[in-house]
Amino acid sequence: MFEPRTCGKEKTLFNSDIIDEISKVAEIASAFMTSESNNAIVLSGCGTSGRLAFMTARSFNQVVPGQKFSYTIAGGDKALFTSQEAPEDDRNAGVQDLIRVTGGKEKVLFIGISVGLSAPYVAGQLDYCMDKLDKYTPVLVGFNPVNLARNIPIHGWEKTFRDVATRLEKMTSQGKTFLINPVVGGEAITGSSRMKGGSVTIVILQTIFTMALSASVTSSNDSMTSSEMCKAMLETYQKTCQLFYASASSALSSMITNASESFKQESSIYNVGSDGSAVMGIIDATECPPTYGATLDDIRGFILGGYDEFNNAEGDIRCMGEHFKIGSKDLAELLKSRGHKYKDTIIVLIMASSVNVFVEISGLFERSEKELALPTYLTDVFVISMDLSEVKSSVASLLTPSGIKRHIDSLIEICSKWIFNAISTGAHICIGKVLHNYMVDLKVSNRKLFHRSIGIIQRFCPTLSETEATDYLLQSIYGTDDVELVKNNSIQQHIQQATPQDRVVPTAIVMGSKRCLYAHACQLLSNHHVIREALSSIVTS
Repeated sequence: MFEPRTCGKEKTLFNSDIIDEISKVAEIASAFMTSESNNAIVLSGCGTSGRLAFMTARSFNQVVPGQKFSYTIAGGDKALFTSQEAPEDDRNAGVQDLIRVTGGKEKVLFIGISVGLSAPYVAGQLDYCMDKLDKYTPVLVGFNPVNLARNIPIHGWEKTFRDVATRLEKMTSQGKTFLINPVVGGEAITGSSRMKGGSVTIVILQTIFTMALSASVTSSNDSMTSSEMCKAMLETYQKTCQLFYASASSALSSMITNASESFKQESSIYNVGSDGSAVMGIIDATECPPTYGATLDDIRGFILGGYDEFNNAEGDIRCMGEHFKIGSKDLAELLKSRGHKYKDTIIVLIMASSVNVFVEISGLFERSEKELALPTYLTDVFVISMDLSEVKSSVASLLTPSGIKRHIDSLIEICSKWIFNAISTGAHICIGKVLHNYMVDLKVSNRKLFHRSIGIIQRFCPTLSETEATDYLLQSIYGTDDVELVKNNSIQQHIQQATPQDRVVPTAIVMGSKRCLYAHACQLLSNHHVIREALSSIVTS
């Protein structure tokens, strides 16, 4: 994630050009944050990127006067809690959302986030901004070289994401657009950009705005340039990452074991916390259905103060259904209704915003004990202790007091993310949702995942052409051996048919490897409870 400084010809996070670009955006952000004009900073993305846009806007609205920060996310606030993959493909919706949140604003700093440089929702927004540079300053954050941005035509438009990114890159020389796209290396789970991609997104966004928050210190510090300050702040994330994994490995191993046992016994994992740590837990839970084919009940996230503490744009949306109930009282009622027959894992994160970070997992402490009333027999206690005093002292002279607090809070939040990601990823691996580092039971719920599914089928059935792999995917989606009647349907129609279904990709892999009929593939899979074991046995036999 943080090393090395170069990856072939590509720039990594500590490359001087990337650091300079982050610093330039921080300077612009500072002007927006201190201006008395009716300006706005808007962050936008799809899926994980949109949720991190929300979290960043939420965090800095707490410390910057005037509610300068807004966010847009494909699918609206519903996407903060449940996967809304299809709206990612709607570039018009992205433009309309941007117009809605920036109406009446004089100037707008827009940061569009797309980890793989692929989301049409964000591409439409960036293109709109570039057509109106008198009002908008567009910034693209992602982790692919521009020449590897998605080059598939966007539905209902003549442009691809690569076209938009190329245009933006060419305009950076004018100082009117900005591109921050370090290469951070492959994900541990192929294509699961929620992990490294999500973490580096947090690092970049928090660095930009924490620097902006402390611009008065930077401008008066003759011994350090803004780029040097940026590098120093990035190094604190690197140091925290090293400290975290050195301190947490043993405890995380035990937590993963507990969580996987819950899954094996058809029980659930509940992430609970307060403030930014709770937001991370909710984000982690939301990511699991599209990534691992999990149900909405397998992992859920809760925040102690409910919607009052969550502070999303649309407010309390519990009326949308059971999975939009996120308060501690909601969890307490849920646990009461489940009784003793389930072996749930409850992860309570209590993160101290001080020099020392103590993470108490499944503990009954203070507010959690009072509000959740968790019975003691449900809990184990794991403690991860990290001393951040050295990290804090390294930036103490660079930041204002509010900047220091925000930076330490950010370090705590990213540690929370690593905890939740490790547990949910490890637990799903333990129950066989990953094969050869591929998430083989993903939901085929948008264009990105449709094309990724074809690639996964070819990966495990290497003799298949792309056309053959596509045919097997369609056979699995429609439950048929003859796809002639549906072959000419649009990709959007395929996605609508596939989204509610389970085991779409595993079934297609079995069909492709055995050259068998749909019913026979389903029968072969039904003989196994674990997807990984099923595919390993069937594909290699």
